[in-house]
Amino acid sequence: MAASNSTRVGAFILALSFLLSTIGFTGYVILTLNQDDAPIVAEDAITDATTAPDAQPADQADASDACGGGVFEAVSPRSVPEIVTAGTPVAELETIDVTEGDGAEVQPGDCVAALYYGTLASDGSTFDGNYDSGEPIEFSLNGVIPGWTEGIPGMNVGGVRRLVIPAELAYGETERPGIPANSDLIFEVEIVSTRQAQ
Repeated sequence: MAASNSTRVGAFILALSFLLSTIGFTGYVILTLNQDDAPIVAEDAITDATTAPDAQPADQADASDACGGGVFEAVSPRSVPEIVTAGTPVAELETIDVTEGDGAEVQPGDCVAALYYGTLASDGSTFDGNYDSGEPIEFSLNGVIPGWTEGIPGMNVGGVRRLVIPAELAYGETERPGIPANSDLIFEVEIVSTRQAQ
């Protein structure tokens, strides 16, 4: 009888351990998937916007309903901008106006159509861009990485701005194709049009 009770207790402990490890693993998977849905600009958000104009990160569904449906004529392809590096870790967002635009001014939360070119600040390696295609993409400033949300408002249509973005305002600890975790980034962005989100 004693052996039977200890066998039952052992089986109960084994079953409980299995249940707890399953719950823990499921929680880890859910947490990991939610981190991948963070608002970003390059790779996921912009690539999705190029292939499916109304696609945006899941937690930005309201922003994607208001933007991404615009149709824009292709502009002449741009030559690759001068590749620059930051040399040292980027401490804060830096904006450099390469060309002043003379069109409408971009407001926070606007739907913006743009050409862009992204490189790693450390060595100038290119990871994304549509400069050479001449095909602008449209996105909401509420649905991109913080470096774009903060760095693009105030630009005018036709303007080109270089954004030097610290990792915490880009992808942070999340690794992306061509972008190691904790990477400072440099984007050159040309605004083709802007409109207020609906």
